[in-house]
Amino acid sequence: MFQKNLVIKYLIYPTILILCLIVKIIRPLIFIRFGCLYADKIGPFASNNELILCEKDLIVQPKNCFDIYCESSQGHVCNNQLLQMWRRKFRVWKNSYFFWYICRRIPFLNSHLISSFKGSRDIKGLLARTKPHLEFLHHEKKIATQEMKKFGIGNDDNFILIMNRGSKFLNQFFPSKKDLSYNDFRNCEIKDFLLAAENLTKKKNFIIRMGKGVDDKIISNNPKIIDYELGGFRSELLDIYLSAKCRYIICSDTGFAAVPCWLFRKPLVSVNFCQIEHLHPWLPNWLFIFRKYWMKNEKRFMKIEEIIKSGVGKLNHKDEYEKKGIELVKNSPTEILDASEEMESRLNGTWKTEEEDDLLQKKFWSHFKNSKLHGNFKSKIGTKFLRENRDILL
Repeated sequence: MFQKNLVIKYLIYPTILILCLIVKIIRPLIFIRFGCLYADKIGPFASNNELILCEKDLIVQPKNCFDIYCESSQGHVCNNQLLQMWRRKFRVWKNSYFFWYICRRIPFLNSHLISSFKGSRDIKGLLARTKPHLEFLHHEKKIATQEMKKFGIGNDDNFILIMNRGSKFLNQFFPSKKDLSYNDFRNCEIKDFLLAAENLTKKKNFIIRMGKGVDDKIISNNPKIIDYELGGFRSELLDIYLSAKCRYIICSDTGFAAVPCWLFRKPLVSVNFCQIEHLHPWLPNWLFIFRKYWMKNEKRFMKIEEIIKSGVGKLNHKDEYEKKGIELVKNSPTEILDASEEMESRLNGTWKTEEEDDLLQKKFWSHFKNSKLHGNFKSKIGTKFLRENRDILL
């Protein structure tokens, strides 16, 4: 290993540096760029790459580039099926890692790196103006439909995905990482989704609880509620296929939502969203309800304006909230039920919006107008949730 590192340091990298300089010189003739498919976490693995393809469609990315990708998984590929699908869309060459590595570290070579305009933030509204880019091969469709029959779902059945965020996944698949409990403020329990799930099965829907390394089991005797992983049905192909074929997903603040919602533009009911300033307002069929910020010392909820101006709407460590005396109050099962009912009505064409509801939506999003994280505001906040919490909008 030591000798290998010496070879890389004293032979390979100097050679690659010279080649990178040649790439820079020939740019007027051919613009070569290097990128990396980060395959360890499914949220950015889905959203970042889809956004780059959207940018290429709408010429936000430079034209006529010869793009080459390497792969990085840090020992854990979040989903091999998705990796295979990206390989069908991107030119992948393993050894381009060295070029990508050099270009990242030398500023005047940075223009030869591939990156989306704003990471996983669709501030230019590209998702709404483009179509999904990923497709399944014939044999993948055949295998997926056969696997779905094992838990009783046919091609004509309606199904909705539900998913909560827990801590087991990170602990199981990233055991060598530093303490990841700082992110626990985003976790919630699947039992809080059960009221909505039971109700949705009465509307001719199956419910599939998604997740890899899930924390807790669904306690229900309802045969139309399927505990996908714990029932022994999960596969990496089905993770992606179910996301493409579902009616919509109800989930907490989890990266997996990017698969159905970014890759396939599926409707979203996002609950227990924590970092309010990081809301995703880019598609009109995305619906959010969020955790309220309880100020322990003052015994009151923070107003949206206070949250945005103080910067606490984008804190990403549980200790930061604790130091500021803020408790993030999770959504109740009834609030989740109400949001799911609204999505059902919107999709069925029976939803009716009152004038006051439009005003409440505009008032909510008006607090975000100066943020650099958003752009267009097309998503909705749960109507009943806003009605019941209008005091924090003022």
